Amino acid sequence: MTGGVLAHHLFAESFSPDDTEGETMQFAIWSRRLSVVRRSRYARNRKKGQRLTNWFALSMSIVVMLTGLAACGTSASSSNGPVNLTYALWDPTEQVGYQQSINVFMQQHPNIHVTIEETPWAQYWQKLNTELAAGDAPDVFWDNVAYFPQFAQEGALMDLTPLIQQNKLNLSIYYPNLLGQFQYQGKYYGLPKDWDTISLFYNKAIFQKMGLPAPTNLTWNPTDGGTLLKLAQQLTVDKNGLHPNQAGFNSNAIQQYGFLSYNDNQEMYWNFIAENGGQFMNKPFGQFDFNQPKAVQALQFLVNLTTKWHVSPPASETNNISNVHVQLFGRGQVAMILAGSWNTSNIVQQSNFPFGITELPSGPAGRITVMNGLSDAIYARTPHPQEAWELEQWLASPQSQQIVSGGGYVWPGIQSIAPQYGAYWQKKGVDVNPFLQEASGQTTSYPITPGYNQASTEINDIFNDMFLGHIPVQQATNQAVQQGNAAIQSSTPGS
Repeated sequence: MTGGVLAHHLFAESFSPDDTEGETMQFAIWSRRLSVVRRSRYARNRKKGQRLTNWFALSMSIVVMLTGLAACGTSASSSNGPVNLTYALWDPTEQVGYQQSINVFMQQHPNIHVTIEETPWAQYWQKLNTELAAGDAPDVFWDNVAYFPQFAQEGALMDLTPLIQQNKLNLSIYYPNLLGQFQYQGKYYGLPKDWDTISLFYNKAIFQKMGLPAPTNLTWNPTDGGTLLKLAQQLTVDKNGLHPNQAGFNSNAIQQYGFLSYNDNQEMYWNFIAENGGQFMNKPFGQFDFNQPKAVQALQFLVNLTTKWHVSPPASETNNISNVHVQLFGRGQVAMILAGSWNTSNIVQQSNFPFGITELPSGPAGRITVMNGLSDAIYARTPHPQEAWELEQWLASPQSQQIVSGGGYVWPGIQSIAPQYGAYWQKKGVDVNPFLQEASGQTTSYPITPGYNQASTEINDIFNDMFLGHIPVQQATNQAVQQGNAAIQSSTPGS
């Protein structure tokens, strides 16, 4: 077969109506057949200057033409049918709401088809990391602050800053602290999807039975415990009906606890550390410093609730048990717990009694909640960047967030839409507005640092012993800070 005939044959095959794989497959065919051009999935340039025979020069001219078509992106893809995007998430409940949103998106964008890929939280991050390493990650996926720093530093996320500027997106509609959580070196790598805060849940049946008013406006301090400790003592009862502050109380035969203090960061001690004027990290991408006095005082208070004042179950019954607070509350063993807004539906399902939600107890530095959020991120090497950006914009738009929040799935990243989520739950007899009120007040952020997942494992192991009372709080925090910062150091590029 002559060079001209070969080129004509390959050209015709590349544009066969049966070929639905797009430009990437066309290049793969050329690479295999001609054995010269080695084009990876994400390569943007090819080496030039090789001396070629006349027939291969003709072939290369066709490759150049194909390259021009591939660069057209959306238009070239649309001519061969809709572009297929994958959207990855981990929550099957929220998936229902997002499918409703994406159905509307696909109606408005007939050239784009989106498949939702749901992977349980326990496997989500391992799977995503494997896909990133293989260069085959989802086009758009849920991102969490715990993993964001690693992804940003590794170049796995698309920088959205120029697209935001080009499309003149109004970022003022979002909660400012949510935007800041997904910034790295002044650039945006995600748009706010949702948020959560922490509030106090209480068992209305227990309160009514004991003749106690709703636990609103509680306070605490590390010296005498404040009104939170006093109320927890009233609610804690042993088998003889005695309370912890009464003579003869049997701490080994408690039938009902007033409060739950246990080893949990986001739903427990990060809030108390902030409310005592302390901090867990000195700054984003900084160092842990929770071994300083204010943080140590807050942690000591939480340990005392269990080991000294006996108003909370011992750590031997709570360490390393997933959602133990929801379980204990649902069984009526604990009258008050702190829980994140994402656990509202779990508590509804597991509680056969009326419950209420109120704002956190206020500490010496005021009422401060952890406010965390998720973002939708675009894979930096997606073969369909324009279409992925269209989906990203839609998910961050008022239209999409109204669909999802209005269905009671999540608090939206757009401030003005948040009341719709509250209205959904109000119709079901659950007042979730305390979460919204806290989001408008003082908040603290999830730690933002590379290596956090390794660090959190080290910290958790040490804090398990601390909550058991086996290690003094100051000693535990010194060890945890040292090991946590070592994890940061080992995960920092160039270290």
